[in-house]
Order: sequence, then structure tokens, then C-alpha cells
Amino acid sequence: MKTRIAGQGRADAPGTGAESSRKGARIRKVGLDPGFGGLKVAEVQMQASTTTDEERNGWELAMVTHVVPSVVGVGTTDEGGLGLAGVVRGRRGEVPSIVAFDGVEYLVGPNVARYARPIERMDFARFTDGPELRALLYAALYELLNGGDHRVALAIGLPVEVLQDVELARATEREMARWLVGRHGFTLDGVEAWFEVEAIRAKIAQPVATWFEWGLDLNGQWCKGAAAAKAPALVIDQGFNTLDLLVVEGGRISTRYTDGATLGMRRAAEMTASNVERRYGVELSLHEADDLVQRVVNGRKVQVYVVGEQTDVTPEVRQAVNSLGRTWCGSWSGVWARAASSGSC
Repeated sequence: MKTRIAGQGRADAPGTGAESSRKGARIRKVGLDPGFGGLKVAEVQMQASTTTDEERNGWELAMVTHVVPSVVGVGTTDEGGLGLAGVVRGRRGEVPSIVAFDGVEYLVGPNVARYARPIERMDFARFTDGPELRALLYAALYELLNGGDHRVALAIGLPVEVLQDVELARATEREMARWLVGRHGFTLDGVEAWFEVEAIRAKIAQPVATWFEWGLDLNGQWCKGAAAAKAPALVIDQGFNTLDLLVVEGGRISTRYTDGATLGMRRAAEMTASNVERRYGVELSLHEADDLVQRVVNGRKVQVYVVGEQTDVTPEVRQAVNSLGRTWCGSWSGVWARAASSGSC
């Protein structure tokens, strides 16, 4: 039986354990990408060394990450007394985790659509609160930090389209701080956990974080040399909901060639779902359709069940991918041409 949460999902939650020892604990510095396709968290941690270097004393720095699909549902994985009487013994497969807080249980993780109608928000307002984002964050932090009770500071990456608008950027960071900073309590699959967010920074563009990942070492120091720091660089950050372009030149962001738009792989997933439903009458969730898109992009054929028979839908998916590609070229060709002609890339 799953255990429900004993406290609140905010600061001042009861049953928080030893307050004095928690205040003396170190603050864990975590990167957060609340992506529309998957919520990602990362932290530089000390890991057991795989080398025999005596200077490392058996330990070394490593970037540890965890990704949770951005799909949440309200339901249960408990089948009760339902079954197929042993006639067919199918594999259960991966089961979603149950994240519980404020008296409600949410399904998070793989195969949510098998157990509940998925909640798939695609608006920028999802960044500023909502139980879906909380459930995803709680599940991801639990896995990254191995449960327990922790103090955390969050560096949050957001799309260029959000940060280009100064007022929208300020409002987004302010609203995220309002619900994030403070004490959080929840359970994951019945195990109680807590974390306290001490501070957040939500003014980091996602492609800038990609550039940092390329140029910084695990101690946060530039490691590519002075010339690389000032060399022209074009970063293309293609996500589920957004497509961002960033040009760095002379150690500064070139606003002329930097832009973002809601042209992520979601467009291909939506077209795939529409194509399959129109031709075969099969309804797919966005993330189910995206799974088909990813497999076709990686050169694989894909099938879905139509009236009990597996049917190849690769042509429908490929058409959606090609259509998105043409949209990309039409929308960004001017930016790329200007950057190339100026020597920025």
C-alpha cells in the first residue's frame, strides 16, 4: 500500500526532523531545466574514482544528472483484483512512481499514459507553479539526491523566448521564487523526503547553459583557453517545445543573431498524432507521439496497433518530421545567413 504525505508541500511543514542539524548542512547546488519534454536536474558530486591516481584518494568529481519525462497523471498503478485469469502473461514493464503531497497522489515517470490521462502543459505559465511541475521536481530531486533531507540552491535554465522579454523574465523568476524558496515535504512511493530551497537564479538561457557545459570544467572554471572564450560560436538548442539559437562572439552574446521560438519537436509530435488519428483512428498522447518521432529520427521503423494488428506508421511520422524541418529552414534561414555573412559562424 502506498503511504500518503504526512505534511504540507511548503515551508513550515510539520515533522521536519532536527532543525539545528539541517541548518548546519551544506547547500547542494543543483542545475534545473524544467523542459517541456523532460525535467532535468544535475549536480557535481564526489564519486568513487575509476582510476588508480593516488592524489585523488579514491574520489573524483563527476556530473550526475537525472531526467523525468514531463508527463504527470492523477490515478493509480494498483490493478486491484483485475487480471486476465492467467490466459495471457504480459510483461508489466516500467511503472510510474507515485509522488504525494498536499493530500494528492501524482503519477510521474515512465508509461504514465497507461494508468491515467496525462497532463501535458505546453504554456510558459507552467514555470511559475502548478502541482504538475512540483511533482516532476520532487521526483527528480529525490533521485538525484537519493532522498533524505537536504538544503538546495537552484540554477534554472529557461528558453530564450522567455528571457528576451525583460518584464516576462523578471516576473517568471519572481513567481518561481515565490513557490520554490522554502521548505518542501513529500513522499515518493511511500518514502518520506524533504528539501529546503535556499535560493534560486532563473535568468540563465538554456543555450547559454549548453555553452557553459562545453567550456567549463567541473569546478566551474573556463577550460577551453582565452581564444575559445572570444571565438564566434553558434549554439542550437532544440527542445520539445522551443528552438533556441545563440551566438556568442568576443565573449558576449550577440543579440542580433540570438532568438527563440516555439518550434520544438512538439510540432512534429502534434503532426504525427494528427496524421495517425486521421488515417487509422488511433489516438496518441503528445509524448507517445514524440517517442515515435524520436525513433524515426534515429533511423528506426515504428508501428502502432490498429484493430489488433501492428501497423507501420513510419511514413506518417516521417512526413511530420520533414514538415517541421521545412518550417525551421523558413523561419531561421535569415538569421543563419546574416550570421554566416558576418563571420559569426
